[in-house]
Amino acid sequence: MAADLVRIRNACEGMQAGISPSAVYKKAFVVDAALLNEVIRSRTSPAGKGRPVLGIPGTNPCTEKRAISLMDTRTGQIVSVGDAHHRFSQQSMSKPTAMALAIQLMGGRPERYGRYIGMQASALPYNDATLAPDGRPFNSSVNIGALATWMLIQIHTPQGRDPFEGFLSMMKSLTGNSGLTVNEAMAIGEFDFCPPDQTTSRNRQLLATLDASGFVDDDSLTIYAVRKYGNTLVNANSTRDGRLTPEFARSCRRALSEDAFLSYCRACAVMVNTEDMANVAAVFRSGGVQVDVENGTRRQILPASIANYVRCSSDISGSYEESGTQFRKNAFGGKTGVDGGIFGSLYRHANLVVATHHADLNPAGNSGEGQKWIGTLNKLNLVMPSKRRATSGMARGLMRARLMAEQLPSYALGPSPREMDAMLQAEMTAQTRRALTDAMPVVDGERRDFYAKTPSIRKAKGVAVDGTQVLLAPDIHGRMKRYYHMAQDRHALEKIVVVDETSRSGNAARDED
Repeated sequence: MAADLVRIRNACEGMQAGISPSAVYKKAFVVDAALLNEVIRSRTSPAGKGRPVLGIPGTNPCTEKRAISLMDTRTGQIVSVGDAHHRFSQQSMSKPTAMALAIQLMGGRPERYGRYIGMQASALPYNDATLAPDGRPFNSSVNIGALATWMLIQIHTPQGRDPFEGFLSMMKSLTGNSGLTVNEAMAIGEFDFCPPDQTTSRNRQLLATLDASGFVDDDSLTIYAVRKYGNTLVNANSTRDGRLTPEFARSCRRALSEDAFLSYCRACAVMVNTEDMANVAAVFRSGGVQVDVENGTRRQILPASIANYVRCSSDISGSYEESGTQFRKNAFGGKTGVDGGIFGSLYRHANLVVATHHADLNPAGNSGEGQKWIGTLNKLNLVMPSKRRATSGMARGLMRARLMAEQLPSYALGPSPREMDAMLQAEMTAQTRRALTDAMPVVDGERRDFYAKTPSIRKAKGVAVDGTQVLLAPDIHGRMKRYYHMAQDRHALEKIVVVDETSRSGNAARDED
């Protein structure tokens, strides 16, 4: 333990192998298992930083599973680390493919799809029922927009075909994996789920909002009814002017909502891994082109107009209310899912796409660790190792870059938050531990425990506004502040800031900012 603390402290001070963080980000590094494992290690959060998805019956998230897959869209080469073959449900990562299918069924015209569903950021949670001022869903990434997309798929699928089978066929084509399966128990669990304190699920409330907004007009409803029930029954339940009878129209609207919702749940329950989703990201990034990694052949499996439209829409809204931050801060555009998956484009690299998985979610419903990994990858100068570059028409420049690239050293990115917290716990004196224990609140007759949290000056300002208790601890050195979270079930309830008693007088003004 002592040796580990020395190693961590050296990494904190930039002494490991003589590497400073600024120097690391300026060099070029080969994308290999060592690099991706270092990214995972350096950004691993303490236990309790996030929580797995709740409210989807049948899910069994594995919070210990972590995976990254990085792909070069020019060659189709993938580098993966972690549990890259662990399968998880794609959940909302299904929405871009559903959008592509809907556009394809609507004549391959994105502008026609755009008449029904917008392409703008909403800055709202994924399950919010708000519609844009023109009555359309803001985008297809929020649930109400995804349900509306599945309504369009139900309406425009040709008679005699199964709408969901069309979706699953497209997923198999995009991933290059013909063995994709659906967790039917999970799909039915989400379809039937109703919170204990509610009379209906949130998604059914969104369907009711769409129905009340007049999203499906009479002509579209008739098209759906013909595919669902056939011409004979539709004609028997139509008025002389060709409209559906009111009672039959209400029945068709209910059936459309149910069919769209069940298909949506089944799409969310398609089981994928990070390599599958890296392939999907590559097709959208490459204008609908899929590259065969074995022979280097390129095949147009999706029209470029559809692929580019879907990618732009996901860039704008794929991370819900965090979409703008992710694009500006991490140069990332793509789609997230509440089972911990993320896939999309690394826009600081011309040809790289990424897929990550970790089941702990932040308050927006996105994988917080996955976002950190992506942000770190976009800061590094990356070179994909590829034997096919010499025949790809870009040999000289790429081969020179390959020769200049190095392997990322271990601990070059510094200690992880989890390692920092271990060091904080180890350095805590008995006096500080007693002071913190005495300060913990008593809940249900028991005093709450605490765990160490790494320092953050930015958070300190917010904490001070909330009137957080400040303890004076002689074992904390210099001006560095340290935080100790009061915890229950691994999740923080309140915070205590600990500062150094000896430096308090000289730095009081600075500490209290």
